[in-house]
Amino acid sequence: MRRVFVPRVLGGVAVLSAAISVAGFGLLVSPAQSTPEHLSEFNAKYKTSGSRLDGCQTCHTSSSPSKENLNPYATDYATADHDFGAVEGKDSDGDGFSNIDEIKALTFPGDPNDNPNTQKPKEPPKQSTTTTTKGPLDQLLGLLPKG
Repeated sequence: MRRVFVPRVLGGVAVLSAAISVAGFGLLVSPAQSTPEHLSEFNAKYKTSGSRLDGCQTCHTSSSPSKENLNPYATDYATADHDFGAVEGKDSDGDGFSNIDEIKALTFPGDPNDNPNTQKPKEPPKQSTTTTTKGPLDQLLGLLPKG
């Protein structure tokens, strides 16, 4: 008669289940295409964290990041061995503005429909208007020239 030690059997089943799970996830789940490290590096270099450029659409044609939907800026960046400085002077999207000029204007360097000319100019701050009246007290204190 053979004696089965229950904890040893359960441990073997657990190890076998873990191995099957790891193999299954490795085959079924595709590796991530987007690299958030590049976006973090971009934000650190150009101080764009929290701006409209702090997102997937800086390098992708949609908000769904994948290798299949890279925009022209991301393609140039990848071709330049992931060197932002190497593509600053280029006009990746062909809209007449260099990538660095678009980044400074907070427009997407990979989207020809988004450039410094398409952005609304910022309105200058409104100046407050105050009126000054001349009174006898002002002349006594020498605040206003005598007139």
